[in-house]
Amino acid sequence: MGEGNGSEELLAVSYTLDLPFRYAAGPFLSRFYRELKEKGRLVANTCPQCGRLLFPPMIVCGRCHVRATEEFVELSATGTVLDYTVVLQPIQDPTTGKMREERYPHATILLDDGVSFTHRLKETDLAKLRAGMRVEGVFRDQGERQGHMTDILYFRTVED
Repeated sequence: MGEGNGSEELLAVSYTLDLPFRYAAGPFLSRFYRELKEKGRLVANTCPQCGRLLFPPMIVCGRCHVRATEEFVELSATGTVLDYTVVLQPIQDPTTGKMREERYPHATILLDDGVSFTHRLKETDLAKLRAGMRVEGVFRDQGERQGHMTDILYFRTVED
């Protein structure tokens, strides 16, 4: 036996591990995903103390630590790009297991309602990408939506 001197060739065993799982999203996040799937819209709830929109919907406000309202409000699917990055290396899409195409922009978007989140941009011409550009969400067709963030295909550029 080698004493870690590198003289022994190590054996590698390859295998595929299948780990199917399900988890409960809870009543607030489940409602968010149902709205996305059934109506193709984004919703949030609010904190009764500070009035902040909670997106995605949450049971408790992270700032005030009080129970959030159970009333949901529809959000606009239009907003402004705050910043962006261009993904140069292909990565695996966790929802499909397939590799995503190379070189796609991913942005932090401030929705017109005042909440922000990150998502893909349709624009791939790097010369046209800029912070401050106006975008709108494009959703999958009704029969194709699954109740997942990928139901928002991307955000496309809109004219000001």
